[in-house]
Amino acid sequence: MTVALYDAPGPRSRRRVLIGSALGALVLLAVVGVVVWRLSDTGQFRSIFWEPFTRSGVQRILLRGLGATLRAAGVALVLAIALGLLLAVGRLSERRLLRQASGVVVEFFRALPLVLLIFFAFLGLPQLGIDIGAFGALVIGLTLYNGSVLAEIFRAGINAVPRGQTEAAYSIGLRKGAVTRLILIPQAVRTMLPTIVSQLVVLLKDSALGFIVAYPELLRSGRRIYTNIGNVIPTAIVVATIYILINLALSQIASWLERRQRGERRRHDEVPVEISTGQL
Repeated sequence: MTVALYDAPGPRSRRRVLIGSALGALVLLAVVGVVVWRLSDTGQFRSIFWEPFTRSGVQRILLRGLGATLRAAGVALVLAIALGLLLAVGRLSERRLLRQASGVVVEFFRALPLVLLIFFAFLGLPQLGIDIGAFGALVIGLTLYNGSVLAEIFRAGINAVPRGQTEAAYSIGLRKGAVTRLILIPQAVRTMLPTIVSQLVVLLKDSALGFIVAYPELLRSGRRIYTNIGNVIPTAIVVATIYILINLALSQIASWLERRQRGERRRHDEVPVEISTGQL
């Protein structure tokens, strides 16, 4: 059964959409043109500002900053996914105390600003005798915040799996933990994948907040460059381009995984089923 969420646009609606899109594109081009003209008028495209990026020393600074960013984001990514799964399972638990405790943790860390979490880990934990450094503070902040957000994504994805899947799993003798691990989570991942990738992109960009605790990530490396050379805008453009390329790569990986899962599911559905009949 096909459910129409809206009526198909007619000729007039399509014409209005086309005109609106064209006007939006013209406005965008005009804004970009003005920005480029102002940059050129203020001399930001002069070779003296861009030539330093061809030097090996500047390139090494950017590569070290990129490596530090990817290292912090990678560790926080793994920990956030693990924490998110743990909290999601806790929120779906049949035990009331565990369900409520998981809900409090999720809502608490979702409500706190990420900057505050990083500052607390960097400045507060040493007061308790726990010195984790800038890297640890950044990873803890990213893990707690993004893990809480991912917990809600996982919970929503698991709840979106048709109830018949759970009932069928219980009917063959599986326990709740096995049903969640073997039936619900694998199916929910297909639905959640675009949202998970979007949150991972947010996590990667938020790693730039390591700047406030002197972690030598990409943004702080860019500051080292423009402080010595004085090319603020060219450095910002280069750093922003690197972030954009990384996020595009993540999006492409997610699209590839989604196509692969869709292809595997299609091949699975097309497998012929042989039915043998016995003779009476």
